[in-house]
Amino acid sequence: MGTENQKTTPQSHLSEDPHLRRGPRGFPLLPGGYGRSTYYTGAPSPYAIRGEGYRVWDDRGHELIDANNNFTSLIHGNAHPEITEAATKALTAGASWGIPNLYEWELADLLLSRLPDLDQVRFANSGTEAVMSAIRIARASTGRERVIVTKGGYHGTSEVALVPGGPAYQRGVTRGVINDVTAVPLNDIDVLRQEVEAAPDSYAAIILDLLPNRAGLLRISEEFVHAARDLATQYGIVLIIDEVISLRLGFNGFSGEYGVSPDLLTTGKLIGGGFPVGAVAGRAELMAEVDPTRPGSLPHGGTFSGNPVSMAAGAVALRLFTQEEVKRLNHLGDTTRDSVNAKIADAGWEIRGRGSLLRAVPAGAEKVNEQTQHELWWASYERGLLGSPANLLSLSTPMDEKVAGDIADRLADAVLAVANQNPATEGAK
Repeated sequence: MGTENQKTTPQSHLSEDPHLRRGPRGFPLLPGGYGRSTYYTGAPSPYAIRGEGYRVWDDRGHELIDANNNFTSLIHGNAHPEITEAATKALTAGASWGIPNLYEWELADLLLSRLPDLDQVRFANSGTEAVMSAIRIARASTGRERVIVTKGGYHGTSEVALVPGGPAYQRGVTRGVINDVTAVPLNDIDVLRQEVEAAPDSYAAIILDLLPNRAGLLRISEEFVHAARDLATQYGIVLIIDEVISLRLGFNGFSGEYGVSPDLLTTGKLIGGGFPVGAVAGRAELMAEVDPTRPGSLPHGGTFSGNPVSMAAGAVALRLFTQEEVKRLNHLGDTTRDSVNAKIADAGWEIRGRGSLLRAVPAGAEKVNEQTQHELWWASYERGLLGSPANLLSLSTPMDEKVAGDIADRLADAVLAVANQNPATEGAK
């Protein structure tokens, strides 16, 4: 952690805590001092200065193993040279234009080659936008308004997506939107069937997050996914599978591991190579809803949607994430999870997840309170491990067995430290 940090001295105007910088009327320049609410960890956060591979350096002089990877987006870590070269080449020719660019076709071709049951792609700027578009397509094609989601599923920050988060997330959302969303318990097929069959002509879509982080990375069962597929087919409902995060778990996406074909699939994060991106992939008859050559089609825009920099970087990122790399990274995640679980089992904690995604939670917890999450984040940070504020860790391709073992040691030590100072965390639900 030593001498390398000398290269990362922040610019002079950032030499003091950025959280303290204030505007002309005396308020912090950013609300609470943060550009994203999701950065918040209970105390003023360090600022990233530089990243390379699986490492990141911050303004406090720390060298960290980056297992946050911008909330799972950086599948190839920080500043991958091939991705950087592709983005720079695209940027040099023009960051964005008001007419189509050829990079969109390349990324669409690569993505659809991994999703053989889907026909077309429309790009957006984020996973949130992709989900919003998918819901609108489903509503337009069915003539219905209501949607079904699972409790604990996370689908971005649109109003519909906020509803399953509960009252804290529903503040500011209209009652009409809330009434249009039905949240069913995770893996409860009977409740799912009851809700659909009670009003089959009301539902436009069933939206599934196959490994919901908000629910502590509790995996949706294969039986539940197949039941959702069957009900959607039977009643003319559009099945949307949200793979903004989980696409990394299989060469054909995580849904491919289930052997289930969605009608629409939303994704983002890794397919942008570290740049803003979202995508809806779907069957041609549904994607026709946004075909501008078709009379009465849905308007769909986005000033930076499909911009050449994101498309060029994303194409390289997908090419580099070969079937072999998917398997290797998932194996690293599985061995890391097993290693940490063996070390923390007696402390009343467990590591959940699948493949290259893992998260430490009190054993059996359906929801982890924010204080416990923050305590573990800081304990991990102090040990040189950077995760998300919810303690979701994602591996990246620059990591090998040695790095994975290092992550396991640091995470286990952090979990034990939190468990020892707060033995009541096993009841944090």
